[in-house]
Amino acid sequence: MFPRTYKKQSKLKRLLLKLFNIYAFERETLNIVNPNYKNNSKNFFEINDKSFLLSSGYLDLKRKINSLDIFFRYSPSNSLWNSTDRWKRIIPNINKETLIKVCILSLKESILAFLKKNKINININLISDNSNDSFDEELKKILDSDNYKLNFYKSKIEGNRGSYLECCDQALKAKDIIFFIEDDYIFEKDSIEEIIFTYSRISTLLNKDIFLCPSDYPFYYDSEYQTSLFIGKEFRWRYVSESLLTLIFSKSILYKFQNKIRQVGEIENFPFEKPFHQIFEQVPCLAPVNSLTYHLSRAVPAINENWIDLWNLNYNKLNQLQNNGGP
Repeated sequence: MFPRTYKKQSKLKRLLLKLFNIYAFERETLNIVNPNYKNNSKNFFEINDKSFLLSSGYLDLKRKINSLDIFFRYSPSNSLWNSTDRWKRIIPNINKETLIKVCILSLKESILAFLKKNKINININLISDNSNDSFDEELKKILDSDNYKLNFYKSKIEGNRGSYLECCDQALKAKDIIFFIEDDYIFEKDSIEEIIFTYSRISTLLNKDIFLCPSDYPFYYDSEYQTSLFIGKEFRWRYVSESLLTLIFSKSILYKFQNKIRQVGEIENFPFEKPFHQIFEQVPCLAPVNSLTYHLSRAVPAINENWIDLWNLNYNKLNQLQNNGGP
């Protein structure tokens, strides 16, 4: 252990704060201070204000989150990108339209769970690629809500690269945090809450904007590389050097690395996401230890989590909606 020096604090002050049960600990000195919150003997977060962790005290969240712009690109006519007919998804006997609807319903559930307790502006931007009007309307009905704004765009160029570049074009309108989402990711209910608070907390600690990758991909365990661990809201997060294209970052990062980010769709790369991996050498990217989202491709999407239960829960919810006359 390295040596620490602590500032002394008035015993009377400590006693008074304890009596009124409104105490916390300074992050560096571990002295009791009054952050104007009741201490319920558990971690505490107030969006765009303070976080309190029992292990390290409270932290003023200097990185405020003004808004979240989600760019969900989907293609019901395409199955697995860059695959052969022999490759099948991990979810058996499911068509692409149903997969997209289940995934987007799980995203909606996570957004609404976050907005029940917190207030920021959220915009969902649907990017349609090689779809049809009927299916587009089904997705709009699933997402229908007064709690956020819903926008719809058709990709000007068909295909994976075209829809990605459409996301890049539309993301220029974003106000703050940008979330690129591919159409085969299913979300835990607490995903959006963990992502928003974690972005604010870790960006505050590092004093810079960052990338977040919401999935704990199995390929993170295929090789050795040095990393560091951070505490988000409830999850541990670690530095990673690669990801797929479901990512959270800021408008300032988009503007600074716009040309490099667009290269994903403009030139051939191997792997496909290589330009992002190059940016991660300059801007930290972190992923949770245990997934917040699961990539429902052809491989098992996680190491330990029971993602099958999450799929069944949202699949059954979708069926109930449809049986009751919903989309």
